[in-house]
Amino acid sequence: MSERARRPERLVALFVTVFWAAVAFAVDGLLAVLVDRDPVQSDVGPYYSILAFVVAGLVLWMLLSGTSTSRHPAWGALAAVALVYLAFVLTAVPWGLKLVGEQALSPFVLAASLLAAAAVVATWAAIRSLRWRRPPRR
Repeated sequence: MSERARRPERLVALFVTVFWAAVAFAVDGLLAVLVDRDPVQSDVGPYYSILAFVVAGLVLWMLLSGTSTSRHPAWGALAAVALVYLAFVLTAVPWGLKLVGEQALSPFVLAASLLAAAAVVATWAAIRSLRWRRPPRR
């Protein structure tokens, strides 16, 4: 029987995505205190934020899984900024154009998008360094 090589990239990507969500939530909280404003000013209830973070997390997890083995993280980081931003903005569509406009101009969405790019670069660098340390297979 042939033994399949283990590929921990997807599991690492999952952990990094959960860590990204926690850090983005914390940064949004600190930013809310600094700018003295709510992350979502419209009266939409808690479901928008939960759904937006889940959609953005799925997008980031797929990007992390794909770019962790690439030659360079630049395109993955750029895609993370764009797609996480779009995930937050487009998830607001069912709640109306007012929320879409609010999220499109929100510093909280921009912060989460930039943190997603940082997560892509950090994951790529960590997995790359682990591969170089790994002993060759026999």
